[in-house]
Amino acid sequence: MTSFSANIKSMLTRRLVMVVGLLMLGTLATSACAVQENNTYPVETFSEMHYSQAYKAQEPPRLAPPADSVAFKTAGDASNTLNVPDKQERAYDPAVAGNLYRVNCSVCHGDSGLGDGKAARHITSGQSFYATTQGTAYAAPPNLVESAATRLTDRDVMVGFVTSGAVVMPSFGKLLPEEDIRDIVNYIFDDTTGLSQ
Repeated sequence: MTSFSANIKSMLTRRLVMVVGLLMLGTLATSACAVQENNTYPVETFSEMHYSQAYKAQEPPRLAPPADSVAFKTAGDASNTLNVPDKQERAYDPAVAGNLYRVNCSVCHGDSGLGDGKAARHITSGQSFYATTQGTAYAAPPNLVESAATRLTDRDVMVGFVTSGAVVMPSFGKLLPEEDIRDIVNYIFDDTTGLSQ
């Protein structure tokens, strides 16, 4: 009886090992087919939309044009159509220019343009970003009244300077239209109602 139960136990063990082995082989074969490899088209468990014949790639829903729209027709030859108008300039208004200066410049350069704005102490601090990256603190913001009188006497040069920015000064060409920048520069040079009075 002992040898009979040992034979059955051995036979059941072999069958169990064979069944487990077949299950593992089947699982491996099934999972290998579901894995997407580059540049191949295996049997996929989750097919991608761009393989489907019903999917039209990159095609948004089409909108109908407004009912009263018409095609553009040129008003003449190309020289009239492509003509860029001259630069628009507006008359200098000290109140508008003063407000533009106050909003955009006075925080660093001060209300009277002497370089003593509220942000000046942060700009010149030894803990500022400029000081930590350059190794030395930045000098005070320039005195605009003095610059207009001695250093940057040409208004166009100062317009270019304000437009392109400086070391810690932002590029106002990206923030303001040219007319506003010209108004600010005119306000700096204005010796009757502006900063240079």
